[in-house]
Amino acid sequence: MTSNSGYHQFNVGDLKVTMVSDGFFPMTADVLPTVDDDKLQDVLATAGLPAGIYESAVNAFIIDDGKDVHLVDAGGAGMVDSLGKLTENMAAAGYTPDQVKSLIVTHLHPDHIGGAVVDGKAAFPNAEMVVSADDHGFWTNPDIKAGAPDDAKPFFEMAAGAVDAYSDRLKLIGDNKEVAPGVTSVSLPGHTPGHTGFILSSGNETLMLWADIVHMQYLQFDDPSVSLVFDIDPDLAVATRRKVLDQVATDNMKVAGMHLRHPGIGHVEKVGSSYRFNTGT
Repeated sequence: MTSNSGYHQFNVGDLKVTMVSDGFFPMTADVLPTVDDDKLQDVLATAGLPAGIYESAVNAFIIDDGKDVHLVDAGGAGMVDSLGKLTENMAAAGYTPDQVKSLIVTHLHPDHIGGAVVDGKAAFPNAEMVVSADDHGFWTNPDIKAGAPDDAKPFFEMAAGAVDAYSDRLKLIGDNKEVAPGVTSVSLPGHTPGHTGFILSSGNETLMLWADIVHMQYLQFDDPSVSLVFDIDPDLAVATRRKVLDQVATDNMKVAGMHLRHPGIGHVEKVGSSYRFNTGT
């Protein structure tokens, strides 16, 4: 196991997995419809974090099966100055963009595909893009885009730009599909229509890479009903979060997530009607 501030390596059986940090996205109570700033500041203080904004981690994950290298998500380069560190942290972990055989996308939000394209071209020149057919269908639908609020239209434009850059090597998937050796998709709808996690299995070890089931770990484990303005279907997102939290706690399954703070991996424990996240491998 190797770890520093930019990446954290661990194993799931014979799979070598590396959490790679792209930086962080600053969040305020404005993105939390049911949480006011006083509550957020109390949560930050209790967690021993600086007052003001919550620095939401933005992670990607490299899966190295010993033959090929796969990258799950590509960070949010271009969104804010605190993002865009994926490539340098990949290099620190010993990987280069041209090694990536498949870019596996959990969903087409900007903080997951921002680093997929550089100057209009695929940032991972040898990679096939793998993405949910439901998410692809939603974000590339011109009628849905036309009916979306103006501040949401850039989300559609970035998604379309990303899939266009990989249009000659684009694979659309559904639920329970093997996308790489030992890596199987699991549909987790709500945050977006095709929001997808992945189950990594090797030997007698299993991990759920759950994408955006939790954005703010100091709020949503304690109260899974907390949603974000970025949730396309908030009620479904909450229902999916509760289902997943219960599943991984009951099964004592390791989890990893795109917005869990370094090292981005741990276990979930059920405590009454709430949950506790225990960081670490």
